[in-house]
Amino acid sequence: MKRFSGWMALCLGALIGGSAMAGTVTGTAGYRERIALPPGAVLEVQLLDVSRMDVAATVLSSRRYAMGAVPQAFELAYDDALIDPAMSYSVSARILMGDKLLFTTDTHNPVLTRDAGDSVDLMLVKAAPTGLDGRDWALREIAGVPVEGPGMPGISFEAGGRYFGRGGCNSFQGEAEIGPGRISFPDNMGMTMMACSQEAEALDRRFVEALAQVTGYVLEADALSLTDASGSTVLRFVSQP
Repeated sequence: MKRFSGWMALCLGALIGGSAMAGTVTGTAGYRERIALPPGAVLEVQLLDVSRMDVAATVLSSRRYAMGAVPQAFELAYDDALIDPAMSYSVSARILMGDKLLFTTDTHNPVLTRDAGDSVDLMLVKAAPTGLDGRDWALREIAGVPVEGPGMPGISFEAGGRYFGRGGCNSFQGEAEIGPGRISFPDNMGMTMMACSQEAEALDRRFVEALAQVTGYVLEADALSLTDASGSTVLRFVSQP
């Protein structure tokens, strides 16, 4: 009898565990230019929650493919429990060669809700240099207030959106989403946890909190302004020689 009861419990557990509904978004990703990709190029596709315009999009599903063809077919699985019919979802993609961004989507590609389907064909555009990478940007102002205090706070970028920052004491890094005139910093950045003075910790906190508000950038010669959704400057930097 105990053996039978145990078997029933296992079956019930399997039924409950398998009750979660999984959905799939399918599509293709290509580009118009008649150029061949270098060997090793990779397609990265993401399903995003873009319901809130004032914060970085939330990644619900992500997958990478070796670019074996153009266009390249893709498939993204997601948890149905994460999808709210009242919210908005989009698919983005980019083609990378190592850390170098070659092609990227530059438009909203809706799926799943608001009369959008579960399949989308993406047309990527050639990535243009942003002018941000390869330079060391020293922080000068936060919300219009000059930065004074310990350390040498600043930020630098690599191709593909990878960034490395430093505050009054701690350093941080992550991958920003960058397009023509727009930039956002997802909240899953990595940060050191060194013992700092209260002044240094306060500067670290202000710097990171300001990055979370950023949605765009303005580049003028050796000055870089990171702006919020209203166009106001949140952080101002100057390029170090």
